Amino acid sequence: MAIRDQAIIHKTMSAIRGRDTGIEKALRKALTEEGLRYRIYSNKVIGHPDILFPKEKVVVFADSEFWHGYNFASAKANLKTNRDFWVNKIERNIERDKEVNEALLSEGYKVLRYWGFEINKELPRIVKEIKDVLKMRQEALARKGNIPKKDRTTLGYIHFDDKVLLLYRNKKENDPNQGKYVGIGGHFEEGESAFACIKREIREETGLLVKKAIYKGKVYFLNDSCPSEVMYLFNIFDAEGDISSCDEGTLSLVRKEEVYNLPMWEGDRYFLPLMMDNKDGVFELTLIYHGDELIDKIGPFYKEKPKKKKRGKKHGRNHD
Repeated sequence: MAIRDQAIIHKTMSAIRGRDTGIEKALRKALTEEGLRYRIYSNKVIGHPDILFPKEKVVVFADSEFWHGYNFASAKANLKTNRDFWVNKIERNIERDKEVNEALLSEGYKVLRYWGFEINKELPRIVKEIKDVLKMRQEALARKGNIPKKDRTTLGYIHFDDKVLLLYRNKKENDPNQGKYVGIGGHFEEGESAFACIKREIREETGLLVKKAIYKGKVYFLNDSCPSEVMYLFNIFDAEGDISSCDEGTLSLVRKEEVYNLPMWEGDRYFLPLMMDNKDGVFELTLIYHGDELIDKIGPFYKEKPKKKKRGKKHGRNHD
């Protein structure tokens, strides 16, 4: 194989478009023909995605094989001229793509990446995948906004040094949680706050008196086989009393490193690590199920904890 002149390679690579490439135009044209509306190269979103659906928080990247390192472990063997430069550059591009993916996921985006050869050869399949993801997210957003107050619940995790108290649901008939380990909690009562609810539920189900509950986040549980719920999650490190029996299942103290070996809802494996960390802020996560199968998730992503309202003054007097 003839070795190409380095100056020619540099000139050729410099001429390659970074935007409005052929694969991007082909994909955009196909999506437009399906009646879809989107933004391109948004500077308000990490990574400036090639295609953005802002309402659904879906981003699409059309990646060229060379620049983004398709099958690079094998492909880099073909780089002969200025090898160190190109290997370092493309490996950095691969690493940057991973960083962008992680950052977008942390903000609740769905990330779809397609190689150029896929777009050239399998465009109908790709368009269908994008449409399916958009439809699922649109339906999820609609369901999130219509969860009635009666379907607000709490879920608490009580910590005892290196162990956490879990409830193995094995006693109630027709229990949707049958055979799974879950936290302690239940539905709000009329006029009850999330903090009041978690303290009451833990008292009723475990016999423990909660001295302090730390709000960690909110999970939207959307399932096409049972009512949707919005769950408010709490950590409890300060509780008094002796653990009693529970008529909904068996209470078990489990070592934290063994928690993930237990049968549980698949989505719990995404928010439980967030319950175990010391990160500031509160997270939000949407879990979309078909029966017991987790088919999509939005997030988790963090928001700042709500600031406590400062006491104001009215007419020169303290306002309580």
